[in-house]
Amino acid sequence: MPFTCRRVSHLAALWAACLGIASAAEAPTPRTIPLEAFATLPAIQQPRLSPDGRSVVLVQNMDGKSYVVVTSFGAKPKVVLHTDNHKYTLTWVRWAGNERLLIGARYPEERRGIRAVETRLIAIDRDGGNLKGDLTNALRRGFLERPTYLPQFQDRIIGTVPGEPDTVLLAFASKAPGQPDVYRLDVRSGRSQLVQHHLGGVHHWMADAQGEVRLGIGAIGTTQRVLVKPPASAGRSPEWITLVSHDVLDAAQARVRALTPLGFDADPRFLYALAPVDGRDALVRLDLQDPAFPRETLLADARFDVRGALLRDPSTQRVVGIDYITDVRRSLYWDDATSRRQELLDRALPGRSNRVVSSDEGGQRSIVLSVQDARPGQYFFMDWTDGRPAHLGDIQPELEKQPLATPRRITLRSRDGLLLEGNLTLPPVDEANAAAGAQPSKPLPAILLPHGGPAAAYATWSQFFASRGWAVLQLNFRGAKGYGQDFREAGRRRWGLEMQDDLADGRRWLVGQGIADTKRVCIVGSGFGGYAALMGAVKDQALYRCVVSFAGPTDLRDLLGHAQRFLGYELGAEAEIGTWWGDREQLRQTSPALRAAEIRIPVLLMHGANDLTVPVEQSRDMADALKKANHADARYVELPLGDHGLSRQEDRTRVLTEMVRFLARHLDDGR
Repeated sequence: MPFTCRRVSHLAALWAACLGIASAAEAPTPRTIPLEAFATLPAIQQPRLSPDGRSVVLVQNMDGKSYVVVTSFGAKPKVVLHTDNHKYTLTWVRWAGNERLLIGARYPEERRGIRAVETRLIAIDRDGGNLKGDLTNALRRGFLERPTYLPQFQDRIIGTVPGEPDTVLLAFASKAPGQPDVYRLDVRSGRSQLVQHHLGGVHHWMADAQGEVRLGIGAIGTTQRVLVKPPASAGRSPEWITLVSHDVLDAAQARVRALTPLGFDADPRFLYALAPVDGRDALVRLDLQDPAFPRETLLADARFDVRGALLRDPSTQRVVGIDYITDVRRSLYWDDATSRRQELLDRALPGRSNRVVSSDEGGQRSIVLSVQDARPGQYFFMDWTDGRPAHLGDIQPELEKQPLATPRRITLRSRDGLLLEGNLTLPPVDEANAAAGAQPSKPLPAILLPHGGPAAAYATWSQFFASRGWAVLQLNFRGAKGYGQDFREAGRRRWGLEMQDDLADGRRWLVGQGIADTKRVCIVGSGFGGYAALMGAVKDQALYRCVVSFAGPTDLRDLLGHAQRFLGYELGAEAEIGTWWGDREQLRQTSPALRAAEIRIPVLLMHGANDLTVPVEQSRDMADALKKANHADARYVELPLGDHGLSRQEDRTRVLTEMVRFLARHLDDGR
């Protein structure tokens, strides 16, 4: 593994630069914000306080490399691990007690001809000593019977054991894929003890605050189940029972029975979860000692799904609220002391969205993520005894002082009457007009930016495009998460059909509002967004000047064939796209690679060779199809080490460089 432990002689300078301590240069005009400022990896990721609150560990990225850095207050920071991100990338870091660190790493691997992601668990002392680059190696070799399966995922920590800082609970499938047992793992020696044997169909485990494995989630076919082991009570011993089950493809069942567990309270009698209430996900609390498992609704919204994470008192592990998203990010507290702390924080950092991301075990010190509008976030250290936040660093210091745009929420009606929402991002120079209620002085070149997932959004590209003088519309077409079950179901197996029509309606809205120049609108996307961009070139090419697809699916039949090799196929690809045989004609009609001869507008294709989400063959086949169709203006760029999420800085830079050259050629002519 290409990880090293070493000191860096220029670490103080590195620390100052990454934390934004150095003075910022004068901000250039919006048209000249350097491309590299958008392409750089986050300067700081995942800062975490040690349990005693005296030290911080975080991941710093610099010049395309990633460093695990530990610092104590008043001491020089130290790099304990680093990677060049060529083969391995770091995914998370956490403390195991005050002296030991655990780190998750991922890399692409091939198993029986199938390329997939692999993960490993790394342990190292805070001073860089006692490195175990593959902590589960001893576990794999410690069974009495020889393991028949090498787990694909080896870093899935599901909990800790109170009073045992060197022990974690690890979900580890040693016998068959998707059937993990749970082990108590000593993070120093690597010794392990089996505490929970796998149960049929359980793919994910959850432990309570006492370190007891108490909940399992999984599926058999299309039937999803949540199993729970209620705490022992009078007349009943703890045993595994089915809390809820439903057919994921049956919308009526899902409307009543769906359940997404979030975690247990300090008292494991109570389980918090997201569950449908009037067609939208709400926060509920279940009483596991009542045989009827009643659900108490704690938070619901009439328009949006509630999505979020529980907030806990770090000293007691009692659930005190939820950090959640509906249309914007909010927090809800049912604990007065925590609510007062949030009020103190918001007074100290006014006009911003502030949330605690890490605290010591006594709750006296915290690290806060603070975000203002659509700007990159900043981290602050908060000592609650004095209530004064201290600046830790900026996530993207190169952008912190730049004149970025502020997206505004828009609504429109689809051709069949569905209410659609989205974000409109105008170039900063045109924002003042928009804020005053006026439209841009003249229609702008514009980009329709369908998101990936197809249920996610990507903000960095919209800011980058706006900085180049282009209006950007990110539309939440049907199928997107957050708008309730009916809206989500409306997108199932409708790729290239009504979902595509929503995007075309968004483009027409842009022009109809006088925002976009009808002759200069391009459609750009990544993942599903890349697919939608290409389908726009097939189905609605008269609406678009050009198309850019990064890592977009192009042949849905081949994509389904690839997905059949993985667990969860019925719940994932087949549920979202369709069946390989039964829907074969619809899949053919909605596959851009099979209709390449119909595309007449310029096309830019890009894909990473190490993409483990959408196989690179999807773009290769699209490029070949365009070539066979004698397309006059098509370019294909392949990133030899690139992945689906553009984890490497070099790949981010290459993608933005290719896009801006291509788009400027088609959007800026005549200006």
